Amino acid sequence: MLMRRNVHGGGRLRALFGVALGTALITVLTCTLTTCPASRDDEATTALASSARAAELPAGPPGAAAAHHPGGSPVDPGVDGAGHHRLGSQGSPACAAEQLRPDPHDLRSACSYPAVGVFLRSGGKQSCTAAVVDSRHGDLLVTAAHCLPLDGASFAPGYHDGLSPRGEWPVLATLPDPRFAEAREGSENWLYDWAFVRVARVGGRSVQEAVGSPFRVPPRPELLPDDLGRVTLIGYPHDRPGQHTCTVGSRPAYSDFRQARCAGFSTGVSGSPWVTAGPDGEGTVVGVLGGAERGGGFADDVSYTARFDAGLSSLFATAQGAGPRDSPLFP
Repeated sequence: MLMRRNVHGGGRLRALFGVALGTALITVLTCTLTTCPASRDDEATTALASSARAAELPAGPPGAAAAHHPGGSPVDPGVDGAGHHRLGSQGSPACAAEQLRPDPHDLRSACSYPAVGVFLRSGGKQSCTAAVVDSRHGDLLVTAAHCLPLDGASFAPGYHDGLSPRGEWPVLATLPDPRFAEAREGSENWLYDWAFVRVARVGGRSVQEAVGSPFRVPPRPELLPDDLGRVTLIGYPHDRPGQHTCTVGSRPAYSDFRQARCAGFSTGVSGSPWVTAGPDGEGTVVGVLGGAERGGGFADDVSYTARFDAGLSSLFATAQGAGPRDSPLFP
């Protein structure tokens, strides 16, 4: 599994909660575009910022919005015969139908979830998957901690067939859960395998403004039920032209993890969001692919996420403490 999903598994942040957490967060979050050490993300991505493409496209089919009839009449954001809500689409009825198919399938570029994208490393090499989340400054992504480090990488939302229709957004800073490094040592099941990533503004816009449809971070993740019910997985297997998705039932696994069976989730899907939809069709991230079986699963048709806890909320609050625009993360 390490070879299948964990494309880059370095970047361990050796810190624990308590006093060590404060020290580690200050170390990670005091980067700016001009003050990071040479080996950090900011300097390496400054050059990328000048060439990043932020295409002026409409938001397209949001990953979290209600579907509409051609005449504009609102419809239910996707309820199947059993009454399960699913993520809807604001695009064409054809895209709504394509997104809402429960079986594992590839999405056409026009029907991709714009909030979900892939990290591109030097030379355009694909890495892990990530998703834009609704945040104070519109510059945050969520992914798996084992995908770090992301030095010199950029984020390409809606990536398809080697193209970045919504631009490429240079990585500025990364914030893994500080408990992850210790949890990973000597274990095949990695607790706390989640991280937030801050990206630069491009063309005067935040990535959240560009995609127009971020997912929400649950305000009390520790209260999520053991059985999440039906979840939508959206990822970027390297052997596919773009996004691969399915909507399936999930279940608890290995005590502190959750499992979903969805074929085709091979190398590159680490960090893929697990999303549930409310009655309004808006999506909430309830997991990221990773954790159990050395980063998400030993088999391509079985995936895992580490179970979110209150530490995710604390991490998200810290990440949102960033200053506006591209000012230092801590004044």
